[in-house]
Amino acid sequence: MPIEGLTNIVRIPCLGKIHLGVKTKGKKDTEYPKATDYFVVPDEVKQVYGDKPTELDIMFPVEEPEMFAQQWLRAYSMSQGLVCIGDGLESRRKVDVETGDIANHQTNQWEWRQMTCNSQDCPEYQTKRCRRVMNLQFLLPRVPGLGVWQIDTSSFYSIVNINSTIKMLQGMLGRCSMIPLTLALGEIEVSPAGEKKKHVYILHIKKDIKIAELARVAQLPPARVLIPEAETEEPPDDLFPESIIGKRQAKAKKDLPSQDKEGKEGEDKSDNKEEEIPQVDEGLLKGWQIAKATIRELEISDKQIRTWFAHYKIEVGLADFAKALPREDITADMMGNFVTMLDVYKEKKAAEKS
Repeated sequence: MPIEGLTNIVRIPCLGKIHLGVKTKGKKDTEYPKATDYFVVPDEVKQVYGDKPTELDIMFPVEEPEMFAQQWLRAYSMSQGLVCIGDGLESRRKVDVETGDIANHQTNQWEWRQMTCNSQDCPEYQTKRCRRVMNLQFLLPRVPGLGVWQIDTSSFYSIVNINSTIKMLQGMLGRCSMIPLTLALGEIEVSPAGEKKKHVYILHIKKDIKIAELARVAQLPPARVLIPEAETEEPPDDLFPESIIGKRQAKAKKDLPSQDKEGKEGEDKSDNKEEEIPQVDEGLLKGWQIAKATIRELEISDKQIRTWFAHYKIEVGLADFAKALPREDITADMMGNFVTMLDVYKEKKAAEKS
């Protein structure tokens, strides 16, 4: 039987932290953080992205931003650790029982107290002992390990960028989890209140994303998103040794009759030109392969295929998908939309069975 308050708790392990700066020593030998124009990553990530990556392939692990993108006003102490956490209206503060002040290195007994939170009047915030912090957690699909990685940021612009992307994905696609994204560091010019203009590096999700491609991916269950398409263009070495394939090709060439224009054997009437292999768009070919597999799996009828492609005023049927390559009049956009339709149909059939 499940244990109340224990069995239902599920936590994704954190594999490590990625930083946005390095520690540097000042004139008085004191350490302070210095921002970098690249992600400061541990060795496991360096093996995949190099020493100073500016982009990372990520996925948000769940749908709830409050779980993977927590953001609070937080105050810390060297001796007490976290001493206050709030949302700008209310806070929980670690208070010295004797003095009523925020707990410090002289505190013997403390307790957490609920208090109002107003950063404009808070001395901790004014002296930067309290700052806004986002703890962004995400998957790195290309890096070994089962768990999430974390980046902490206090940048206003980074937090707004990430929040906006999450809301946009959920609004447009109906979900934000397990969608392949690229997290990047980009330079912008800012004008903080009371300060001169300066250039800073902030987090953002790369904008060169094709919405149509994301929409197609969003229709797939998480497992289909993570599993790449099987490589079928090259023969598996352990199943199709070159010695066997080479002998078959050599025999085929030997058995071919060669005649000249007058019908004499022994001379090859061809121009000795290699047969031209039609060039197919990579995205179209990938969609074609997915569509063929899904059609077989769902047993899509010839009529269903013809009805769908009738929207484009072309006749495409089941027999066309028996061929290795798509016809010339089928575009990558058509195939992408067709694959999306097949995935929606698949989910509908699964729902009907359940």
